[in-house]
Amino acid sequence: MKSFLSWLAGLFRIEETWVDKGQGKWVRKRRLHPLTRVLVIVAVLTLGISWGVNSFSPRESPELPREARTRPEIRETGMPPLESPDVPIPAEAGSTDVEPPDLTKPAPPPGPLPEGLALSGGEYWIRISKQNYSLYLYRGASVELAFRVAIGRNTGDKQRSGDNRTPEGIFSVQSIEDARTWSHDFRDGKGMIRSAYGPWFIRLRMKWKGIGIHGTHAPDSIGTMVSEGCIRMQNEDLEELKQFAAKNMKVVIEE
Repeated sequence: MKSFLSWLAGLFRIEETWVDKGQGKWVRKRRLHPLTRVLVIVAVLTLGISWGVNSFSPRESPELPREARTRPEIRETGMPPLESPDVPIPAEAGSTDVEPPDLTKPAPPPGPLPEGLALSGGEYWIRISKQNYSLYLYRGASVELAFRVAIGRNTGDKQRSGDNRTPEGIFSVQSIEDARTWSHDFRDGKGMIRSAYGPWFIRLRMKWKGIGIHGTHAPDSIGTMVSEGCIRMQNEDLEELKQFAAKNMKVVIEE
């Protein structure tokens, strides 16, 4: 055991030796044991190779979920975007998945027939629901057609001329007039509008003058509160309704 330790200690002992440099010139040098020098050289080479491999080889990032590997915005940040349609948002407590109403289609007809409405057999009549922005053509108690409409820009029953409210009650058709050449200034800064009432004006008999069912020059206004009190329809819908409209036809307007 002692001999082994002595040999091991000798590997790290620095010894002086004379080295022949040629032409009779000798130089004294201090050297480690030859085996120790070999081990040192091997260790230095190993460390150098290891450092080079680590420095120039691509580093692998931690494994990301499958969604992160397929979506670049997640792959770069490791997180989904704040407004990503693919990331479900927890519903608030008590909320339910309710489909929003389709504002391009009329709403289902109201409930029971209006009180005080006297009908004879299968006569046609018109029912307008302001809160549903819808007009229904009835035959007796059955709905034959339904259309989306626009109403007066102010809420409630009409109280006076110029209050921009659509009147409520049971009325009748006074006349059906060709309105294709009519113009009107809606006082919205656009000036006089030609064909502002569409092809027809179904004038209603009531104490208020100038209230009727008509077409429009602004189809995007249907389904809104925008008129001066009249009921607006898409022009093509008005053409269809006009086929059934007649003088003295009953018209019910409800909130």
